[in-house]
Amino acid sequence: MRRWFEKIMYGLQRFMYGRYGYDELSRFLSISGMVILFLSLIPFLRILYFVALAILIWSWFRTFSKNIYKRQAERQKFLTIRNRIKQKLRLYKSIWHERKTHRYYKCPHCKAVVRIVKPERGKTINIRCPKCSSSFDKRT
Repeated sequence: MRRWFEKIMYGLQRFMYGRYGYDELSRFLSISGMVILFLSLIPFLRILYFVALAILIWSWFRTFSKNIYKRQAERQKFLTIRNRIKQKLRLYKSIWHERKTHRYYKCPHCKAVVRIVKPERGKTINIRCPKCSSSFDKRT
């Protein structure tokens, strides 16, 4: 039985040689496809079945593709978008946890987020951006 399993694994390794394989984008597509496929079981959402099928086919196509450079470019775009979203969510989480003690302002020149200790209400404060060294006034 073990010998048979080794033969199957060797054949699979030989088949996958030179192909792109499974990465973060393929994983995201597979999970999304499965979730949408599960949602398509709801009677009035039957059209989602075809959407889920297309997503799953695209995931498998990416896995077995031999055009490695295109798949890497797709992956890089996906990671850029994902990291941008994760960074914003991390900032919102930080703003929420520190809402009692700190305030966050966006620099009008370089768009950097500046974190300061929460001042008294109704005062105008002068904020200096640590990134571009420009000063701007904000009313609290």
